[in-house]
Amino acid sequence: MKKWRCTVCNYVHEGDTPPDKCPICGVGPDKFVLIEETEAVAPVKEKKWRCTVCNYIHVGDTPPDVCPVCGVGPEKFVLVEEVEDGLTDKEREALQTLLFNVSYGLYIISSVRDEKLNGMVSNTFIQVTSTPLKASVCLGKGTLTSEYVRESGVFGVSILGKDNHDLIKHFGYQSGRDVDKFKDLSYITGKTGCPGLLETLCFVECEVEQTIDLGTHYMFIGKVVDGDGFSKDEPMTYAYYHATR
Repeated sequence: MKKWRCTVCNYVHEGDTPPDKCPICGVGPDKFVLIEETEAVAPVKEKKWRCTVCNYIHVGDTPPDVCPVCGVGPEKFVLVEEVEDGLTDKEREALQTLLFNVSYGLYIISSVRDEKLNGMVSNTFIQVTSTPLKASVCLGKGTLTSEYVRESGVFGVSILGKDNHDLIKHFGYQSGRDVDKFKDLSYITGKTGCPGLLETLCFVECEVEQTIDLGTHYMFIGKVVDGDGFSKDEPMTYAYYHATR
């Protein structure tokens, strides 16, 4: 018996002719091709969506209405691009579990474009060298803050303390495309024009010297040019936030 493959969703139909309508995606017979005996049927790849706030992965044709981990809506999800790293999903998941043991801080990464301010929550800021003093941060390509940094060449980092849970919600659960995140907040304006939040522990600002394309993210490596301290409370860690939120 002949086999026909839907070129849209890879559904396989058996019969002398293609079906009038694909039972999976609904396209007509014109979208079916006859499978030769030597043709391997391509597996249907399920889409994966990553929450940009908590990194939860959802599998499905569309992002979920609500993230089951942090509660944000579908607009906070981005489609995960397939990464050719030689690992199976099971192997990658096991390695990711090990990496969860790495200690991370939490930060508000800010930038400026045409006098407009924006910021986002990140756990990827690190110091990379001490002489000269340089630091880096990785930001998702689809984020507004990433766009600001690429265009302005500067970014600021407000380092969060253990009492800054509200700032994580404020900067992580809404988009700067919809609201002015810095409205009604107290902040200083650094020498680069980036805002530093006064209710955080401290603020440093960097001028980008190198941008590395990581596929789904950009890594910005910058020279630390200025900073200021506001509090001596304990810094917020990623593990502490998830244990107390």
